[in-house]
Amino acid sequence: MMREMQIKLKTTATIRKRLIAGVFLASLGFLSACSTPVQERYYLLSPDDVAAPSGATRTAVMGVGPITIPSHLDRSQIVTRRSDNRLVINQFDRWAEPLDENIQRVLIENLDHRLSPQRIETFPWNSRDGVVWQIVVDLGQFERQPDGSVQIAARWKIVNFNSGETAVSERFTDSVVPKDTTTEATVAAMSVLLGRLSDSIARSYR
Repeated sequence: MMREMQIKLKTTATIRKRLIAGVFLASLGFLSACSTPVQERYYLLSPDDVAAPSGATRTAVMGVGPITIPSHLDRSQIVTRRSDNRLVINQFDRWAEPLDENIQRVLIENLDHRLSPQRIETFPWNSRDGVVWQIVVDLGQFERQPDGSVQIAARWKIVNFNSGETAVSERFTDSVVPKDTTTEATVAAMSVLLGRLSDSIARSYR
């Protein structure tokens, strides 16, 4: 009788140890899964492939910049708008380069395709670079909106770099609905809007 009780107690203790070990291992697995870092994703705006009209003459040396953006967009994280008074800063969706520099680079490539200038200089440049016309862009809005669309609002002007006189000054607004709700689709829509802004500048420049 005593031996049977000892066997039962030993078996119970063994089962209890196994259960505790199983719970411990399961907890380790859960904690490991929870502690796995989320991968950051990096994005770039891209130029389009619109070509200059056939037979277009090469324009004078052009300078692009400065490009200014609102301070709430001037960060590495991609920002979207949840409401008129609320922004969402996406910690894991980031720009691969400063946003103003990315916008400037895309505008330069887009305008080079559309206008075929002798040369395009990037702001800042010096007087020896031979810039004749300067394109200045100030973006007041450039993010996804609560309704899902991506909107741009910009003021741009073409300035005679030598005299400082403004030849053209315009306001540009437009919007695009991305193909889906992903950040990649949002960035693609932003690139489309930069292409349309480039069209507006190119039409006035000609």
